[in-house]
Amino acid sequence: MAHMDRPNRAAVIDETGARRTLAAGEAAFEALGAVGRPLFLGLGPDPGVAVALADGQPADWLECPDFEAAMGPDWLKRLPAGWRRLPPDELTPGRVRTARVFRYRQNSRLFPSYWGPILARVQLALLPGPDRAARSPGVILPRPATGLLEPEIARALTALGRPAIDIAPEACPAALAGLLSGQTPSALLSINGAGLDDEGISAALAAEAGVPLAIWFVDNPFHIVGRFRGGFWKRALLAVTDDSFIEPLRQLGAEQTLHLPLGASAHFFSARPATELADRAVFVGRSAFAGRNTFFAGCRLPNGLTDTARAMVAAGKRPDYFWWAEKLGSGALWPGKAGRAAGLGAETASLALRAGALAAVAGAMPLVVYGDEGWRELLPDGVTLRPPVDYYGALPSLYAGAGLTVNATSLLLPRGLTQRHFDVWAAGGCLITDATPGLELFPAALTAPVCYASPGQAGTLAASLLAQPQLRADLAASWREAIAAAHRYEHRLAALLERLETR
Repeated sequence: MAHMDRPNRAAVIDETGARRTLAAGEAAFEALGAVGRPLFLGLGPDPGVAVALADGQPADWLECPDFEAAMGPDWLKRLPAGWRRLPPDELTPGRVRTARVFRYRQNSRLFPSYWGPILARVQLALLPGPDRAARSPGVILPRPATGLLEPEIARALTALGRPAIDIAPEACPAALAGLLSGQTPSALLSINGAGLDDEGISAALAAEAGVPLAIWFVDNPFHIVGRFRGGFWKRALLAVTDDSFIEPLRQLGAEQTLHLPLGASAHFFSARPATELADRAVFVGRSAFAGRNTFFAGCRLPNGLTDTARAMVAAGKRPDYFWWAEKLGSGALWPGKAGRAAGLGAETASLALRAGALAAVAGAMPLVVYGDEGWRELLPDGVTLRPPVDYYGALPSLYAGAGLTVNATSLLLPRGLTQRHFDVWAAGGCLITDATPGLELFPAALTAPVCYASPGQAGTLAASLLAQPQLRADLAASWREAIAAAHRYEHRLAALLERLETR
């Protein structure tokens, strides 16, 4: 059977350096306005299609210079007389509202840094409301339905007189545009990129409305920015819980960074101890984060390197995210998702750290693990496995009532801390932890008695502390006082808002 020749389709090199085939035909355009002189935001690979959509009328148009250059010198010759290139500074709300607007759909994916601000201006202009809505003290907080920290962050914002304005991340950027057409909040705070679309339209909407954007990476930043197609995130205030990411982010062009560790959630300070755990150790956490296999799909690790990392962990060394990035030759961590293989390596090493520490503790005393079924294959038979517990429900009582709680910090965060480093002490409990460099946040007099150098030493440390109830009580009191004085979420958000206001 003879092959049918496929039509040659135009292509461009997009903002990230990737080659992209261009959509053609009238379906490649979206109509945003119904009446008035046609206005084209991008002409697509064949300007003749735009001419047809204009139905014989003269039109105005804007085009990204990089796209125009890729189309060649004869491309614009297909436009009829009477068509006018519109200078971007003439794209006023009044001009948009009196136009029949057509958008070439791929624009924001190809060259988001150019088109994001333009599309934001157009989107806000087409919504009812004043050109510049009245200011409010609130902070926009995109909140996923299952977000762990967002309720506590919302509470802390309210306590600071900056009430959280809820918005569903999956509804952005359209929902954000609707909100901004009616008010101008004091900030947009995105936790781990929530509410920010890959093309940066949400970020551009905030900028157009005069709302400063802060992104708080409570997890590894490169697992998050890898999905962003443009560099819009570099212009936001980037807060990181782990300061080892500050310099790599700056090298990629980040303009403003802030070390903002996690903090203690308020409800842990009023914890009432559970009574049946006083002679036991507990661990609360998953064997793998939700969606792990999907997130790391296509990533592969050399067996020898994995074996080396596990041996390092057993010896008390830390094959963290940057160790893996170097060993794997990951190269630039943005644009693209090149850093995910390093993330898989760090996650694999982290599991060895967690499992090793828990096994050692289980050999020294009764251990209760609250987590998923994946732990059954990783831990000794004598470990009691119970279902996960609600962060805003029973968890504070478990921390307060346990003989001690075990922590093992993820190697995805080389200098990071976990919620346990704050919440266990806030609840009046006692925590043993690996010697993550992030503990430098606290006085050495507090950290030294509760750190194990290698997973195998966790059991000895746990048994020693359990046998010294007065020492545990003294440590718990000192830690709780230190956490309450300087490490609550009100402290963190006050620092973030102050930095936003002085940018």
